[in-house]
Amino acid sequence: MRVLLFLSTLVLGLITPGHIALAQQQRPRGFRLADLTWQQAANVLRPETVVVIPLGAGSKEHGPHLKLSNDAILADYLTQRAVDAADIVVAPPLPYHYYPAFVEYPGSTSLTLETARALTVDLVLGLAQFGPRRFYVLNTGVSTTRALEPAASQLARQGILLRFTDLSGRLDRASASIRQEEGGTHADEVETSMMLFIDPASVDMRGAVKEYSPSSGPLQLTRRRGAPGTFSESGVWGDPTLATRDKGRLIVEGLVAGILEDIEGLRRAAPPAASEMTAAPAPRPAMPQAGSPTRSQSCTAGDERTIRGFGDAYTFHWNNGDAENLSLLWSRDGDMVHPDGSIERSRETIRANRAALFLRQEYRSSKHPLMLGNVRCVTADTAVVDGKWELRGVMDANGKLLPTFEGLLTLVMARGPTGWAIEAYRYTQKPAAAPMPTWLKRPGYPGNH
Repeated sequence: MRVLLFLSTLVLGLITPGHIALAQQQRPRGFRLADLTWQQAANVLRPETVVVIPLGAGSKEHGPHLKLSNDAILADYLTQRAVDAADIVVAPPLPYHYYPAFVEYPGSTSLTLETARALTVDLVLGLAQFGPRRFYVLNTGVSTTRALEPAASQLARQGILLRFTDLSGRLDRASASIRQEEGGTHADEVETSMMLFIDPASVDMRGAVKEYSPSSGPLQLTRRRGAPGTFSESGVWGDPTLATRDKGRLIVEGLVAGILEDIEGLRRAAPPAASEMTAAPAPRPAMPQAGSPTRSQSCTAGDERTIRGFGDAYTFHWNNGDAENLSLLWSRDGDMVHPDGSIERSRETIRANRAALFLRQEYRSSKHPLMLGNVRCVTADTAVVDGKWELRGVMDANGKLLPTFEGLLTLVMARGPTGWAIEAYRYTQKPAAAPMPTWLKRPGYPGNH
């Protein structure tokens, strides 16, 4: 008996506060809905809860060296890291979404843009009825954002805050100092390095091949030579032969840190107020009577959020070299006036000019964020927006990185039959140490000046 008491005392003496703290750190902070009963789910789905929705294609080509389930594996790994570190509730993953760039390769699946948007909205609304107002899509795709952006706008009108991972931006930042490939974003050096770190058994480096050619618009891979899109016999767009596990570890840790930062930012953000959820659309202003003021600040808080969202959309489409969707931010007759007085008139002119610009060596790795601030509603259908712009990552003719260019901008926005659009874009440029490369020889190409 004395021996047992001695052993018990010894064991208890070894369990220090440090051991207890370590055990608490190792216990996941979050929950997976699939592991709970409905009664337990009722306890964790509260108004302050952050719900995470993993989004990773269950079947999408990734070249000869990665599995069709590559994105699903990545999403599951990142989700587990988030569950371990953050107080979240994780919904079951979405294995199907919008992946039009890969449909020519057997086994690849994609929903239509409208279906992917509706699927996201319906899933969020289904869970929001039990209390949560904050949702985060742990997004492992790029084209998926084209469905997630309108889903977020639709949900905002119902008082629900939806955000998602900017995968391209996060990976660009995490890989900037170690990436060696000429270009590419699919089954490439970065993605393959990540999988070598996360799940090396799913990677067959014997099949890795370099295949890359510049793309002037949204990525659309094709197996048919001469067909529209970017030809890739292998389904690779980049150089996976440069991938290593050590690179993958650095990139993954940077991505995980970014996702956790997104989640905590969402947790601190305030969802739309209840009054905004039920507010009726603002009526169109009546024609002013003689002697009455003509200014009417009558667009809603939802309109202001939508308008400010143009800054994020512009940044995203520029960073992806997507001239088509970038130009769709303008109305059909919208324009842009440059500091030197040159004018680009019409959406088609802006599209053609950006398509030509994105092919230039100087702008291949450029980033062009817009930060929109004050919104002044002149009428229910017209607004003036002030903001700032930056242009970084631009090279000179010799391939030397130029300093960041920046300045102020003003947009005139108008609501048309399909929603808000830019009618006029004006900007100024702060003095810079080096001149900005000529945008285009004829800014009004292909028509007006």
